[in-house]
Amino acid sequence: MSASKTSTFKNLAVLWHTFRGYRWQIVILIVLGIVGATLDGIGINAVIPLISFYTNAGSGPTDFISRAIQTLFSFLHIPFNFRYLLAFILGLFLLRAVVMTFSGYIRGWISADFLGKESEAMLKRMLHASWPFLLKQKIGTLQATLVRDIQRTENMLQVFGQIIQSFSGFFIYLIIATNISPLMTLSTLIASAVLLFVVRPLSLRAQATANLVVATEKSYTHFLSEHIIGAKAVKAAGVEDRALESGGALVRVLRTLSIRGALIRSISGSLFQPFSLIFVIVLFSITYRLPDFNIISFAAALYLIQKIFTYLESGQGALHSLRETIPYVQNVEGFKNILDGHREVEGKGGAPLSLERELAFSNVSFSYGEGKQVLSAVNFSIAKGETIGLIGPSGAGKTSVADLLLRLFKPNEGEILIDEKPIDAISIESWRRRVGYVAQDVFLLNASIEDNIRFYRTDLSTEAIIAATKQANIYDFIMELPEGFDTLTGDRGVMLSGGQRQRIALARALAGEPALLILDEATSALDSASEKLIQESIRALHGKVTVLVIAHRPSTVAEADTILVLVNGHITENGSPQELLQNRDSYFYKMQKT
Repeated sequence: MSASKTSTFKNLAVLWHTFRGYRWQIVILIVLGIVGATLDGIGINAVIPLISFYTNAGSGPTDFISRAIQTLFSFLHIPFNFRYLLAFILGLFLLRAVVMTFSGYIRGWISADFLGKESEAMLKRMLHASWPFLLKQKIGTLQATLVRDIQRTENMLQVFGQIIQSFSGFFIYLIIATNISPLMTLSTLIASAVLLFVVRPLSLRAQATANLVVATEKSYTHFLSEHIIGAKAVKAAGVEDRALESGGALVRVLRTLSIRGALIRSISGSLFQPFSLIFVIVLFSITYRLPDFNIISFAAALYLIQKIFTYLESGQGALHSLRETIPYVQNVEGFKNILDGHREVEGKGGAPLSLERELAFSNVSFSYGEGKQVLSAVNFSIAKGETIGLIGPSGAGKTSVADLLLRLFKPNEGEILIDEKPIDAISIESWRRRVGYVAQDVFLLNASIEDNIRFYRTDLSTEAIIAATKQANIYDFIMELPEGFDTLTGDRGVMLSGGQRQRIALARALAGEPALLILDEATSALDSASEKLIQESIRALHGKVTVLVIAHRPSTVAEADTILVLVNGHITENGSPQELLQNRDSYFYKMQKT
């Protein structure tokens, strides 16, 4: 089997897999396309006896369809004359208009339904993918796949509808034209085959160009995402022109590919009109000398041939679009399979999180993939209501401890226990609902303060939100704002200070009434006044909420019940702040003196 045939079958398989849920609607589209083309063809064929009536030419219908129309009139006891035949033709075209309107509605419905369902399904897969997988993905690639690729895939339905309409029209007009003049139709069919053979290499070139466009678009989208987020760093470093060179190179590649694609489509489409004109001239010169030549029949057949070439051109253009869109469809389907293969594994049980005694790490070891081991045989426990401080140098594995407690990763060895039971006995959804988390880099929506605290949890009451802001020492600040809880935070919270963002994030975590609260360097970038407010909030939680505070500053963990020192993936020190301060060799003591 040739490579081109293999590619065609592969493309058809992709189409079937993508749109198999709409097979009945597509069958209806095919039927409507055939019906619409048939009505149009019969109407055009009926023009032959209509003109014959008007010119008084000939003795009656000679072709099969015209005789069939005359038989229908006779069966219905309708006079077969100019007036009623004209009304019949007008009725056919009106009915065709209704059929085509209904066909357009179905195409629009399928497109809208597919776009909605596919976008939602892809977003669901992405949000339910495992964190180790998402951590390695490029933002721009994810964005391009979830938005543009799905939209281009949806466009394929429009293209597919155009193919149905074009080729159903092509074959129906071919049949009608055969009824009028078999010789002219056979000649047209041969000419069409020759023309399709000539433009076929252009179709293959169009798909190859589309593959390059898909890859380059993803690179450019990723470039934009990175440089929009990092615009401040780019400007501060004074490297705008160099960044522009990098992005401009991708833009120029896209420009070249777009021009190439437009040229391929233009060459392919421009061949049809001169080819059809030359063909008609040659055909007329041949048939004009035949003894049974009829100018009315020739004119009708000529019109049908023109329609055949028009539909052939339209179908060829749709096939070009189909080949250009196939890479997007393949990318969407491939990425869906990848996401399915990296779906986050739920816990074995569905028990709700309830911390009654303690949370413990038991010989936990962890590494990112095949890389260096981050944690090695870590053992510690946190009693219910305790505040534990976790300190250590950068790269010691402190954030990895937080990620394991958030169940974003799984230990390579050992296990995490809650009340002496593996945490896998609790579903991930239930676990994360009762675990509050505040990171150093706070994520805020470009929405109101209330929406940021609620954070999609529609079951949270206004009273719970207000109570959480009071616990986080942010309530008074919010009430001083002109719009209060309705105040917009701006993109990534740009309208607020760092301390205000952190306290809103703390309120978000506390609003869910967590059994465990994790603060991962939450105060490292704050001024002393903001840090003091958060410390007051943590102090008020003592005995009520189990708190793990990861910090660089000794002041942040000075009031913790126990401090754990993590160095090179090992717990090297464990004790109260007072105990560690008595040891001049302890890491905590040295932190205090620096």
